[in-house]
Amino acid sequence: MPAGLFNFNISKRPLGRVVRQLLIICIAAFVAELLISPSRMLNSAAIGPLAEWFGLSWHDLGKGMIWQVVTHIFFHGSPMHLLMNMLGLYFLGSALESRIGSQQFLKLYLACGIAGGVGWLLLSRGVGFATCVGASGSIMGLLGAFAALYPQERFILFPIPIPISVRNLAIGIGVITLVFLRADAGGVAHAAHLAGGIAGYFYGQHIGGSANYRRSRASGSRLSNLRAWFRRRQYHVVEDPSAPVNWADVDRILDKIRIQGIDSLTRTEKTQLDRASKTPRR
Repeated sequence: MPAGLFNFNISKRPLGRVVRQLLIICIAAFVAELLISPSRMLNSAAIGPLAEWFGLSWHDLGKGMIWQVVTHIFFHGSPMHLLMNMLGLYFLGSALESRIGSQQFLKLYLACGIAGGVGWLLLSRGVGFATCVGASGSIMGLLGAFAALYPQERFILFPIPIPISVRNLAIGIGVITLVFLRADAGGVAHAAHLAGGIAGYFYGQHIGGSANYRRSRASGSRLSNLRAWFRRRQYHVVEDPSAPVNWADVDRILDKIRIQGIDSLTRTEKTQLDRASKTPRR
């Protein structure tokens, strides 16, 4: 498998803390709707009573129900609507949370969902009583952020077994969304998709330009090198005291102390450092 290619083997994909919590909340919200009004929730043209209260609409905002700007993200209109968004959250979210951290990921997810809802309000020509629900704005935002942070990462776009870069995938979906952006045709909030994706891209640009992100990438690279070094030396038992000091390893150990503290050193590393302290460097 080429470097940078996403592996969509579910059994091997780690599930981040925030992704897990979001999955639980969205599924629980749908189950609650299903228990209250099963016939309406199985009808893709209708929404349940909870979604009418927590979904986003101009009419309800005018009555002061401002929480809908956030809560509409967690409700869905049909089983397929829920399934598609949760698959997107699982695959994109799991990969992204592990890279930018849980706190930053949650901010990204909520910000893009809110931006998607506001975009739907401003760009759609929906009737005042129309209601928008779903995490699509957030999911598109995750894709947009990925395109900003890792444009050359590649997906295998099922069922087409051809790798496609995240940037090209985001551009392609964006073009399709623009084509269908007309009064939320077919009951799909294309305006929310577009606004969420754009918000995610600019949020990703902001994250990528931050000093914390640059440091985290550098630290991740050093950690990867450290793990590779341990794999190469995992069967090393006794160090020959007459062997020359490996000054590259000494520099790595000193760098590790600076980042993680001296308590993070293994016994072998402490021995190497002790030897190096007694040996003049040439």
